[in-house]
Amino acid sequence: MRLFPTKESLPGVIWHDNNCKIHAVLRNCENPEERDYFNECFLPVDVFHFKAKHKITDDYCNANCNPAQWPELRKGDNGSEWRFNSSAAEQVNAWIGGYQAVVREMQVDRYNFFLDEMIYRRNEWLETELERAGHAPRQIPRQDLGVIVSST
Repeated sequence: MRLFPTKESLPGVIWHDNNCKIHAVLRNCENPEERDYFNECFLPVDVFHFKAKHKITDDYCNANCNPAQWPELRKGDNGSEWRFNSSAAEQVNAWIGGYQAVVREMQVDRYNFFLDEMIYRRNEWLETELERAGHAPRQIPRQDLGVIVSST
């Protein structure tokens, strides 16, 4: 709860490859404030991990963290596309993890500056590579992303 110090600071969705375990820990928490803190937030397992790493027989994960159970996470005429590419986010997290040894001992301000600069440079490189491959990367206006509203 340090990352999101108030319920208002919580995002509508927190994708994570192990949300089913996090959800189970929260559900079994004795303190009602901690147990209910994320009630207004979707906690899906990222799409790749749900398909590849979670067993179809895992009833708890299927009931509580299957990303397909939230239609708000889908877009398109028939909901055939995901609004958010959780697999791409997973790849970026793995890339950032490569800097763990470098940033481990840094103070917060230096850490934030370093990662901000590395992300900026990687995005520049990635955009150049995509343009070179014939794609048209661009920044998507916020209004085109859609709004995800969680329900209780």
